[in-house]
Amino acid sequence: MPWPVPLAKEIAARAAVTLETRLQKIRPLVDPLAISRSVRSKSGVLSHIIRAISLELRSVHDHQSWWAAQYFPDTAEDEFTLRHANIWGVPRRPATKAVGTLVIEGTAGTIIPALTEFAVSDGVIFTNNNVETIGVGGSVSVAATAVKAGTAGNIEGDVQLAAVLPFPDVSKVTIDPAGMIGGADIESYESLKAATLAYIRQRPYGGAGFDYPFWIGREFDSEAVRTLPGWIGRGSVGVAVVMRVKNAFGRAPTQNELDAMLAYLGPLNTPAGVRPVTANVVMVAGIITPIDVTIRLRPDTPETRGAVTEAYSRFLATLGDDEDTSNDSPIGATIEPSRLSEAISAAAGEYAHDLILPAIPHTLGDADYPVPGVITWEAPL
Repeated sequence: MPWPVPLAKEIAARAAVTLETRLQKIRPLVDPLAISRSVRSKSGVLSHIIRAISLELRSVHDHQSWWAAQYFPDTAEDEFTLRHANIWGVPRRPATKAVGTLVIEGTAGTIIPALTEFAVSDGVIFTNNNVETIGVGGSVSVAATAVKAGTAGNIEGDVQLAAVLPFPDVSKVTIDPAGMIGGADIESYESLKAATLAYIRQRPYGGAGFDYPFWIGREFDSEAVRTLPGWIGRGSVGVAVVMRVKNAFGRAPTQNELDAMLAYLGPLNTPAGVRPVTANVVMVAGIITPIDVTIRLRPDTPETRGAVTEAYSRFLATLGDDEDTSNDSPIGATIEPSRLSEAISAAAGEYAHDLILPAIPHTLGDADYPVPGVITWEAPL
């Protein structure tokens, strides 16, 4: 049964009734009106005592209610979310380092030792992963990793760096046009709570389809993961992944990230990794797929269009959450016009609309990840 938390004035009123009744019993010769004034009047001595105590009791009730919320992982606050996760053995994803490619130019034949440091002007430092040699053409592309984990290591392409220590034979260092990506801060408490609840509701099954999203999410900052049984034949499984991007809808992982994920899961027939050695795993880069729609909106105002656009984005982000299918990821989901229309109807300011496109259910490709495309606004009839 629920535990009601009374207001301080309700506690004071109950205490006044009890105290007044008891005083009348133990002091029958005292004027009942005098007792009532002392207990209930704003200037009564006992009234002030009751009010002070009722405020403290209300604090006790509030504290008790707060503790009750911490006992359950779905209502716990940050500190206790972390404790619930530890109890259930759900690790919090650590901050990850940005990775990418550096193009180093200089004297042909120059050896670049592993872990040579190169810095961007704002102080972010990257190191090359392996020993490399500048080729005959005067340049070499090297895999590199940020020294510090976090989003600060995500640098756009074509930015120039400089060697931290003097390196005369190197004339120029540039980030590959693809940029340095994959850096992420430590997992948020909201994400950790969702992972803990998912673990409780569906325990690991030694390589079932739902295990792969959990494994990937504990180590990499993934936005969506889908398991694809029989990806390249019997005994194989594809794992399609889309990475999280701050203030964006996601991106395809790089080959370096896919390789790191495969190494984390564990290659086939090796004891390394978190998964059993029963399947040939193939990491698949999710394909970012814009979904265009055509809507006739009533009333057709800038404010209503903005609300509908936001509702459309939320709809795509939650695809797969409540579908009656084995796929609970937006990757490869089915876009049902009726469900999309329902989401649009919930937008603030919308009175009515016609969803012209899509007109029929549309199932995405196995690795397609839907993101908002172009919204065409048809003129009202």
